[in-house]
Amino acid sequence: MKFARIPGILGDLVRANIAFLTNENQRGQMRAAIQTGAFDRRTEALIDGDVAAAPAAAFPFARLSSGSLALTGIRVASGEPGRLNLVVGEVEPSKVFAGIHTALTAAAELATKLGLRLRVVMLDATTPGNSERAVASYLAETLGLSSVDVVMREGIRSRTYGSDDIWLASHSKTAHAIQVACDTGVIDRRRVAYLIQDYEPGFSAWSTESVLARSTYHAGFLPVVNSLPLWTYLQRAEQLELPRELVFAPRFEAAKLEEAAAARKAHPRVRVLYYGRRSKHRNLFALGLSALRATALELGASDPKVEFVSAGEQHDTIDLGHGARLTSRGRIAWNDYFSFLSTVDVALSLQLSPHPSHPPFDAAISGALAVTNDFDGVRAGLHPRIAAVEPTTRDLSAAITSAVRERAGRDPLPYLPVAEGALGADWDDVVDTVAERLSTGHGA
Repeated sequence: MKFARIPGILGDLVRANIAFLTNENQRGQMRAAIQTGAFDRRTEALIDGDVAAAPAAAFPFARLSSGSLALTGIRVASGEPGRLNLVVGEVEPSKVFAGIHTALTAAAELATKLGLRLRVVMLDATTPGNSERAVASYLAETLGLSSVDVVMREGIRSRTYGSDDIWLASHSKTAHAIQVACDTGVIDRRRVAYLIQDYEPGFSAWSTESVLARSTYHAGFLPVVNSLPLWTYLQRAEQLELPRELVFAPRFEAAKLEEAAAARKAHPRVRVLYYGRRSKHRNLFALGLSALRATALELGASDPKVEFVSAGEQHDTIDLGHGARLTSRGRIAWNDYFSFLSTVDVALSLQLSPHPSHPPFDAAISGALAVTNDFDGVRAGLHPRIAAVEPTTRDLSAAITSAVRERAGRDPLPYLPVAEGALGADWDDVVDTVAERLSTGHGA
């Protein structure tokens, strides 16, 4: 059946869905439409409720994003037991990855250090099937975080918040909501810390969304930065003076990665993993494919047997040329991820941002060679098994080809952690400083 010949609304819907799935420009235009106020009905209802409950001073900020006024209508009372309010998008038990995992564990340790109970506040409209009980169970069973008060987007105004509460933003959209609440006198900005995990203005094209993300870095919150490369870039790009003692190194699953290294076995083929997600522009999916095609061309039939496999998001098998094919594993469950890593010899993982990114380090630490892209000079030289090169087809392919030939027919490599201090201080050291500054009102 030719989709172009399907008449009427049905044909329009089919073509629109195909365009969304296959064309990044179409996806960008739809995101732009959402950003300018075309929200779904459930979100529209939430925004209407926010506007009705917010003070008059907050109204100019309505609809800058779906959560701009989410915290401006809350009840704040003195005498309430103090809590640490971690503000996130949404915790979906099946979709907790490095960024949200870091935010949850860091917030729990900070709450303990401050002697406060942890509350997790979610700004995104709740995904059907998710619930406060499901999230609380996940936090207790998987992360060991019990007695956590979970607040869905729909229930934010049903809680009472204390005037002595500490607030922790987990990414720029949550920081923006807190920023508006501070600007309108609802939250005291001296009691806000901002867990900065990437340079988020780059996550979207120059737009209102990117401007809002950038403004959060200048909101007067206590900045807690995930990694030295990001800290370096933030100071350079935003002309900020950020305390070095508030920079912590990303946490890798050391025990699991060491187990993966121990499980490695010699084998006749070289397995190349491509971690890539079409839906995330910063992952440079098309560029990675180009580099793999160039690698297949360079290796040809005479070089070692190579198997190409991708992970991150499901896709059809892709012809790389010269008999090579890229098969997809899609999203790999957390419990299966590390055993799969033990079978990978070379990993390609791209991210156009200054944060060092977890997949290349997971691969390198567990005994593989990794190839990634540099970014403004801040992602190179962080681990001896990671080649951070210019994001071009030629440079990436050369690095992949070199890594494949280096690993062909060799014994497995051992576990090799990141050098101490290379990415920042240990969180256990940083959390003491963060707690001290927040408890004395020096967050601004």
